[in-house]
Amino acid sequence: MGQKTVIGTFLKSIGNSGQGKVVPGWGAVPVMAFIGCGLLVFLVIMLQVYNQSLLLEGFSVDWNGF
Repeated sequence: MGQKTVIGTFLKSIGNSGQGKVVPGWGAVPVMAFIGCGLLVFLVIMLQVYNQSLLLEGFSVDWNGF
């Protein structure tokens, strides 16, 4: 068995304090839904640019565009 230290005891007490507890309500679901929808919109726009269904002036998606 390892040594017991003051720091280890403190970290163990704050690390396991919320284990098994569920906060009532929605929590962070709206924030994560907003981030997920934003990422989805970004990926759809990138896919449309790559497939050239959304054309941007002066922007080429081939390797010669560099």
